[in-house]
Amino acid sequence: MSPRFAAIAAALEAGDHALYYDVSPLFEEHWTGIPVVAAGLARALLRWLPGSVHFFFEHHRVARAAVIDALGRQSGLFLNRDFFRGPAQDGRLPPLEGRRRAIGLYPSVKRVTQIFPLECSLYHDLSTLITPHFHVIENIRHHQKGLVDDLRTNALTFGVSQATVDDLKAYLGAPEDRVFVAHNGVSWPDWYAVQAPNMPVPFDGDPYFLVLSTREPRKNIGCVFELLALFPEILETTRVVIAGRAGWLLETQSPPAVLAKALAEGRLVFPGFVSDFDKYLLLRGAEATIYPSFFEGFGLPILESLSAGTPVIASFSSSLPEIGHEACLYFDPFSPESLYRVVREVQENPPKRRAEFMARARAITARFSWDNMLLAIMEPLAAYLAGHTSLPKK
Repeated sequence: MSPRFAAIAAALEAGDHALYYDVSPLFEEHWTGIPVVAAGLARALLRWLPGSVHFFFEHHRVARAAVIDALGRQSGLFLNRDFFRGPAQDGRLPPLEGRRRAIGLYPSVKRVTQIFPLECSLYHDLSTLITPHFHVIENIRHHQKGLVDDLRTNALTFGVSQATVDDLKAYLGAPEDRVFVAHNGVSWPDWYAVQAPNMPVPFDGDPYFLVLSTREPRKNIGCVFELLALFPEILETTRVVIAGRAGWLLETQSPPAVLAKALAEGRLVFPGFVSDFDKYLLLRGAEATIYPSFFEGFGLPILESLSAGTPVIASFSSSLPEIGHEACLYFDPFSPESLYRVVREVQENPPKRRAEFMARARAITARFSWDNMLLAIMEPLAAYLAGHTSLPKK
């Protein structure tokens, strides 16, 4: 075992602490964004702290075998079904007396608060607070009701980027010594790289730009439509593929009539939600990914693209420069002309520049792993436990 994880495991064991991990994000059928992060952390917990971690949903334990099965399927379809029918339940959480040394770790919003004497949660972004005009009222109510209460009931709080941590301090008054950065990770199953060369080349080898995003206003896909309407010659040589499930306020994210011909001819493509392996294939084969979002707490598709060796064109906004560093080409998200300039730069990139990019991308993605994310959470937690030895034992 890694010495750092061994020290954490020893600290949990010495204090007789049990760690409970909330799996509610894993109940979704299609994993994007937060469920991907929750799954990455769950795998790291099972790999490094298997003897300390238990899984729960609201007031019930969730069977470890059911969680492992969902991680293998990369979908919560059967986990959701089996939990509510009973087979995936592992009984109720221990009575309060038996929870006196328990730690609740939430990878997102708490569905139920204050059920553990010590709780920690992960914040992904404060977009419903900072940019409410990008959301429908149901989303705003769902997330904002927990923003303050989750922070109030946390022993420690974590943000997926420095940008998110800074927002927690500025907007919610998070205490400096109780809030920490825990960057997301990226990983692909080993068999993806082995199987990918045996798969058909996407779009018969036609060059394409990939936009990987849920279609919602915050993602700013309208800027891509403006780009194609102003500079239609792009579609003469390159397809544009916008992959991702439909979100909210979709009417504001629909292609304008001027792009109807490109849609009919398959130059502008909407494949919808794609599986994890298909996402990997699309990323790997793209000329570049375009990530035009106005506001992000992290920007996982940037990291996924870089890890697949594909250049990224990203908006210079919120957390994105923190994640992409010098490996990305940045543009003004309010300016399709700015986006056009970097699209042309990618199209004119000589092979030598591509090799230089690959070296930068490898150096950057090496910093981001689910193991490192778990360490960024568990090491401050272990230090907190060491300084709060007055908690009663079970």
